[in-house]
Amino acid sequence: MNKIAPIKAIKTVLLLCAMSFCFYACQEENAQTSEPDTATTLVPNTTLPRLMERVSLLDGSVDNFIDNANCFIVDLPVTISANGTTITINTPNDYPAMLELLQQSDENTVEIAFPITIILSDYTEISIENEEELATQISNCAGPNQPDIDIECIDFQYPFTMAIFNTNFEVTETLTITDDEELFTFLATLANGVVASINYPINLIQADGTVITVNSNEALEAAIAAAENSCDEDDDNNYNDADCTETQVTASLINCFWRITNFAGNTELPYEFYFNQDGSFTFSTEPTSSTTHTGNWEVAVSQGSLVLNISNISDEFTLLNGSWIIAECSEDELIVYNGNQEVVLEKICENTTAFECFENTTLTVCDEENPFDGFVEMDLEALVIAPINCTQEFTFSFHTTQADADSDTNALNPNSYTNTATIETLYLRIVALDGTFEVYTIEITVEDCCTNDTILTENLVLYLPFANETTDLVSNWEASGNYNYVSDRAGNQNCAISFNGNEMVEIPVTAMNQIVQGDAFSVSLWFRMQNTNPSNYEILFQKGSSVSEGFQISVFDLNTPVFSDADSGYGLWDDPWNMDANLPSDTTNWHHLVITVDENNTVRLYRDGIQRNVDENASIDIGNTPLQNYILGNGFEGHLDDIRMYKVALNPNQITQLYNLEADCNNCL
Repeated sequence: MNKIAPIKAIKTVLLLCAMSFCFYACQEENAQTSEPDTATTLVPNTTLPRLMERVSLLDGSVDNFIDNANCFIVDLPVTISANGTTITINTPNDYPAMLELLQQSDENTVEIAFPITIILSDYTEISIENEEELATQISNCAGPNQPDIDIECIDFQYPFTMAIFNTNFEVTETLTITDDEELFTFLATLANGVVASINYPINLIQADGTVITVNSNEALEAAIAAAENSCDEDDDNNYNDADCTETQVTASLINCFWRITNFAGNTELPYEFYFNQDGSFTFSTEPTSSTTHTGNWEVAVSQGSLVLNISNISDEFTLLNGSWIIAECSEDELIVYNGNQEVVLEKICENTTAFECFENTTLTVCDEENPFDGFVEMDLEALVIAPINCTQEFTFSFHTTQADADSDTNALNPNSYTNTATIETLYLRIVALDGTFEVYTIEITVEDCCTNDTILTENLVLYLPFANETTDLVSNWEASGNYNYVSDRAGNQNCAISFNGNEMVEIPVTAMNQIVQGDAFSVSLWFRMQNTNPSNYEILFQKGSSVSEGFQISVFDLNTPVFSDADSGYGLWDDPWNMDANLPSDTTNWHHLVITVDENNTVRLYRDGIQRNVDENASIDIGNTPLQNYILGNGFEGHLDDIRMYKVALNPNQITQLYNLEADCNNCL
């Protein structure tokens, strides 16, 4: 049944609600029941319990030097042999002795005395009788440094406690969680109807050892999501690596030149090594030396270790040939070893002339403006000169022609240049201290780099996804205020806007986005209530700067969504809302709300992809004046996200598409 009532009746409704609430509260007090705070309740099959489960999974990479598998560990004790020596590992404290044994030789084959027991990431134990059975289990794991399900960059600090509730929401037990296995086992019980909440505050330990404190489900979810992939999980089989990658070491070696600062204790080796992209290298006592030695190189993974392979060196330097395991790496130093020989290489970035620092360059610049026009104001100095690490002094200038660069005329402003075509060539003049110069070409390509692949953009006149900013991606209007951003429904940090009840956003009405009486339109938004008084009148979206003009999409009377106008007192309510006892106090879940009005003034209200109410040929009157602003969050206490307005009445299929669309965190369209 339609719930159509004048907004003038609000005060009466408020009084009745207050009386009923008082009576209800007294009954609840007499019954002595205590409903848990929904903000701390763990709901099965939602994001937070899943993240907690991934943190509590057993990390199988701690003993990869034994089993070459990162999704299980070998139960101790276990007896293994390597390099002719047999050792029994009784506890993890024995791992270093085994690692030292493996480091004594390049032959790092580990032989395991079967049978053994392995423990999977979900703490299931499996007996393994031989190498074939072990190989089968290893094949079920992700490869070295490949994405896997466990989160290792953050840990819970134990112990902490949870409150367990009965069906009357009374606390029946306080459960103490002391380790990952207990947490993993407990989380599995949520699917069986167990209702629980975490007793905050609790502490988390980040990968760098920093301890952080969280005080709510939302903060815990955000902390875990932020930590995922924030560190090197070390899911490889290299027991003595520096956690470098082939790409990182290769890129570092071809940048500048390298000098051996220590070869098995010898620090008097003044040779400079130049590693080339084609896999060759040269070394000599000086860059201008007439005696130059050559060889070949590559960075590769061998038997689980990252190695620098050196070959084809002749003369007295053949001792450098071989596979050198990379033990430590940084931006300007490598420590490698081969057997008992250790070598330290240091990067030296000195240039004999300024011209060594430059070459012809291709530059891609992104145009993220809406709409894309291919023209960007750019800082050439920041793009081209600043990234160059050159030890020789020089001066520079940019020109549009080779002739201007040769004659040093018509130099461009290097800090504010706008391209004249999407693909163009500029000329960079570099002048050394002695007055000599060289000219290099800079080919600039301007591209539309927006990666937003959102759907349903036809007839879209307002679009605010709140990617750490309040911007309409259709018109490029951006709010100037300082707003608070929170995680969206997918857990993306700073991708939804939060209101405290005393702030709002004013979006200017334009010729493109104006809506007047008789226009077909739709407004789609996601909201999450945070208020503690469900009888407050809180506006999510409105046309006009006050409730006496335009229209309002709001929540009122047990936080029920309602669409109303100001001129006629019309209101279309989400009638089924109050049929769910959990919704009026729901501050945990996001809800999708869509209002559509067609040319015949048929008004439809959709919530969470389902039509909840309809009024054909409604008496709504939103006014014939466009007014000056659309308002977000007037008196609202909660979160908003992914606001869209269309100059068309969306159909049910389109609304279903919007409801199923992933949370948007883009800053371009």
